[in-house]
Formats: sequence, C-alpha cells, structure tokens
Amino acid sequence: MKKILALLAGVIVSTAVISDYKSTFLINGAEYSTLSWLAPDYSNEKWTLTTLNKLVNNGDTHADVYARSTDRNFGHFDGVDRTYWRSRLNRLLDSGISPVIWLTSDDRNFSDNTVKKQIEYNNEVVDAVDDLVSHYVVCLECDESFSAKAVGNMIDALREKGVNKPIGVHLTPHMYKSNNTARLKEYYEKADVIYLQTGWAKEIGEKEFRKRIEYALTFGKPVVVSEYDREGTTSTARTFGNIACSYEGVVGTGNGRGNTVCGSLVTKTLKKKTEWDRIQEFAKKNETELMMFSVLLVAAYNQFGFDEPLPFMMRFNFSDNGYQMEFNKPVTETIDLGVGVQPNRALFKFKWKF
Repeated sequence: MKKILALLAGVIVSTAVISDYKSTFLINGAEYSTLSWLAPDYSNEKWTLTTLNKLVNNGDTHADVYARSTDRNFGHFDGVDRTYWRSRLNRLLDSGISPVIWLTSDDRNFSDNTVKKQIEYNNEVVDAVDDLVSHYVVCLECDESFSAKAVGNMIDALREKGVNKPIGVHLTPHMYKSNNTARLKEYYEKADVIYLQTGWAKEIGEKEFRKRIEYALTFGKPVVVSEYDREGTTSTARTFGNIACSYEGVVGTGNGRGNTVCGSLVTKTLKKKTEWDRIQEFAKKNETELMMFSVLLVAAYNQFGFDEPLPFMMRFNFSDNGYQMEFNKPVTETIDLGVGVQPNRALFKFKWKF
C-alpha cells in the first residue's frame, strides 16, 4: 500500500507551500555574504561559522548562494564541484537554513559567455544539488547580460531538465520605471517569482521604495523584495524589510527585516514535460498553420489521390465549436487508433466499432 501511495503522490499535481522567505545576503557589505558560500576561497572554518552565526541570530530561513561568479568580492569560481558543494549546502541545512541557488552572477568574465553554455552549466548544477535546494534565481541582474528571450529560454531549459521548484528573475533597479512595463513583462513572462531590486532604500526614500514595490506587484506574481540595503543587519534595513512585508503579495525579503512576517509563496507542483505535453504545446502554438495544412492535405488526397495509400485515414470536420482534424489508422477490423487536432489542443483517439 505504501508503494502505491508513493506512486500516486508522484503523479498527482498538488499545492506546495513555501513559507515566508527571509535571507540577508549582504552583511557588512560583501564580507559575510552568503553569495560566496560555494566559492573555494571562502571555505575556511572561521568565515563559515561567523557567517552561519550571523544568519541564525538574524532569524534567517534561507540563504542566497551563487553557483557561478567571477566577482572577486564574492569569490571566483566557474565549475561544479558536486562533493564540495553538497557538503557546503548541507552545512546550511543543518542550521535550519534553506539554500536558494542564483545560477550566475552579473560579473560574467567566463571563457564561454554564451546562453548555450549557461544552460549547460545550469543543468550540471541541477544534477549536483537539486535535492538540497529550496528554489532558483536564474541570474542576478539578468538584463545586464541576457535578453528577455534568453532568460525565457533558460527557464524553459530548467523545466525541460525536470526542475519543479520556483524560479525567480532579478533585474537592475532602473527597470522599475513605468516606461519599462512592456520590457518587464517579457523578462517576467516565465518567472514564478519577481526578485525586486528597488535601489538603495535610504537613497530613494520610503515613498519611492513603496512605489516600486507596488509597481512590481502589478505584474501579478509573488515578489521577494531582495535588494534595498548594503548592510542587512542594521535597524534601517530591518525597517524597510518590515515595510516590504506589509504588502500582500510580497513573500520574502533579502536584505534584512525585523519580526514582521511576509506572505507564503504558494505554487503548483510542476511535473516534468512529456513528449505528449510538447505535442500539445506545438498544436496550440501552430493552430492556424496545422488547420490549413490539414485542409490542403485532405483536399489534395480527395482530388488527386496518391500512388500509394496513406498509412492513415483523414477526416476534417468544422462546426460552430471550431474545427477538428482526425488522423486514424485501423488496427483491427473493430479498433481504430489516431490523433485529433482541435483548437488549442491535440487528443489521442481510440475507436471501437461494435
């Protein structure tokens, strides 16, 4: 019975709740930043224990961690070390802190800086540590290095890989002006979470800080207000973190907060795309072209025939509910199998003749 229940749990799409997200990735600037957690040059025990102690005392639930960086302030590494990484992430988990992997930094002086290479690298990261990770941010300040299409492609590739955890997108603060709405929609289209960089709150002031949070919420996605202070353990950072959590739809903070509780991130557990899922997506995306091709194919076959009979029978129907194109193949005298194409979907067909 346990095995049957486990199998059912694997196929049922359920609702997962990720509790209030609280991290502090800037502590004394970059000195004790969790972004450096996987960098070999930040592996000494004194730094590790000091950083952990600060996170625990700050009441943090999560830690933002780079998976790739050439920024000397946050460690320099470009390669997945599965054994070392797992030991480091388990140190966080043993302290009650869940890792959030930022797949690449904004400092990208890599030998191969292409989107293709980054996707390959992301896949290596997933293979190495996915079971230890709370969720992902596809890149820091994505708009500095990647187009909106490239960001979407990277998110699609993570889903193709089988990632069923939330994926966030983080952009530069100048992207939070109203004249960037169309561009922002492109960047956020496939993101599950908006990681909001408001700009330094002390510089822009509380009114503008609130305005930028309110604007981010208009995109209809959960928001983590992730970058607003250079020192996440100060009273100023805590004050602005509390303000951020006062908004419904804000599910976490990344630069310090007091005792205020944010909302929870509720997401649908995603299942890995099957080949049939891809066929349905293709049918939906190319609905008009498929319809025209189907009509022409049926007309050509009826009018001219072919030297050899087709391995399937074709039929095109049209009604007030739209069109349906059927491709059927007799298997036995009483059973036909086939595919039906309708607006926005494709269906398997099974016909049993009595």
